[in-house]
Amino acid sequence: MAFLNHKMKKYLMLLPVVFLILNALYYQYAVRRIQDTMLQEKNVEICDTIDMLSAAVDATPERKWYDHEENIIGAMEDIDRLYQVYGAAYKTVDGELVLITDRVYETTIFDPLDYPEFVNAIKTQDSGDLIIGYTPENQTYRELHLHFQWMPLYSGPDERYLVVGGVSKYSIITKIPVMVSVGQWVSMAITFIINAWLIILIVRLGYIYVQRKGDKWRNRRK
Repeated sequence: MAFLNHKMKKYLMLLPVVFLILNALYYQYAVRRIQDTMLQEKNVEICDTIDMLSAAVDATPERKWYDHEENIIGAMEDIDRLYQVYGAAYKTVDGELVLITDRVYETTIFDPLDYPEFVNAIKTQDSGDLIIGYTPENQTYRELHLHFQWMPLYSGPDERYLVVGGVSKYSIITKIPVMVSVGQWVSMAITFIINAWLIILIVRLGYIYVQRKGDKWRNRRK
């Protein structure tokens, strides 16, 4: 009991509470890491789809570049129909990029050409990836992971299509089950309450010990 009344050692009783706090922080970190992993997986899926489309277009160099337009439009419109996924195709007309796909506006109108960093990237690279942050109307800020590709690569700069796909954390359909989070927080809450109750009980016992000035043993009557 003297341990409970030591000037410094008594604070060791708070270790279970500290552990619970660290456990809660770790759980939040783990959830973010899982969400980031699912976002990366979604991004890889869209990137692979665009890369496969590019490979198919480049596989027939004997065709004129404009003969691929119908397939490119169909593929990118299919991507754009996916939940919270951006997909678009452009072609050069009189030196300007013109959108040739129909858009599904689930959130708000988004045009990567409005962002200087994207324009600079497509001028210097045949394909690439970048992240653009924007806030849709009446919604929260998000970061859109974009992947772009010029095709067909066997044609000149003015005889190519620019295709762009993008995902954000809102594109993830599969969510972490609610019961996982509920179970975690409920178990931590119960553990905290039990620990708090035990700490209060032990502190009271320590106080009684001090008031009695050590162990007091009562003689039993024979």
